[in-house]
Amino acid sequence: MDGQLLTFITVVEKKSFSHAAQELHLTQPAVTTQIRNLEKYYGIKLLQRDNKSVVPTPAGRKLYLYAQQIIALYNRAQAELETLGGILRGHLRIGATYTIAEYILPQVVGFFKNEFPQAEIAIFLGNRDEVYRSILEDESDMAIVAGDCQNRNLVCDHWLTDNLVIIVNSDHPWAERGSITPAEVYEERFILREVGSSSRQLWENALKEAGFDPEKLSVFLELNSHEAIKKWVELNFGVAVLSEWVVAREVRLKTLAKVSVQGLCLKRNINLIYSRDLRHPLAEQFLQFCRSNKKRFWKMINEQD
Repeated sequence: MDGQLLTFITVVEKKSFSHAAQELHLTQPAVTTQIRNLEKYYGIKLLQRDNKSVVPTPAGRKLYLYAQQIIALYNRAQAELETLGGILRGHLRIGATYTIAEYILPQVVGFFKNEFPQAEIAIFLGNRDEVYRSILEDESDMAIVAGDCQNRNLVCDHWLTDNLVIIVNSDHPWAERGSITPAEVYEERFILREVGSSSRQLWENALKEAGFDPEKLSVFLELNSHEAIKKWVELNFGVAVLSEWVVAREVRLKTLAKVSVQGLCLKRNINLIYSRDLRHPLAEQFLQFCRSNKKRFWKMINEQD
């Protein structure tokens, strides 16, 4: 019965027997037979065609809601029993902002997979608002995000701390100074992350708190790629604001230099984000893994080349 319910859920969500068959790796006749068996079992029509699309009847909509709960409980029971038996498997969807995905997740997920090799992990990549939305819309099970979360439906657990710096070409006049005043940032043109990124928001908020207007900055370019931003700065097209982790290697190689801004607080939290009603054994295990290895990952990330 659980297999028929999963087929029914997939048909409803895909709005097509053929698309459901592709998703489930079944033949279309097999999908049709399972749906007919369900309708025979319950004695009522569950699906109907509407403008070449398959839609649930009122009874089908009711069953869809219950079927989701049944399948979720079935998966949870299976995962918990396997955990008690010393096996942890399943599919975990982790949301991550760009800095996290590029400079933290490789180490964290790599070591987690070493400990739990049967866990299947997929990464949802986006800016902070996109990652929050992915959890609320059940596209991600949990997330690691740069910056604090104010959404009441999500739990925000502080995990690590990051620091933003201005980066400049190694031949730039600021490179030898190491720090500048807030007023001096208006003398340069900036290559910034896109609006909505936590680093962009932190930078602009820090300027405001110091009494400066971020809208008066000379913004030469906006990009959502760290590597692209670093390349533009290396070519001396402007300066940028990025995480120290992002530029650690370039600073050591002296292709870029980092500069602090006097009086501006550019620290931000790296947080573990998840739903308040989280009931996902693999996600819970991953969160615990992150917490218990906090010092290990902090040292590793800060020493990476």
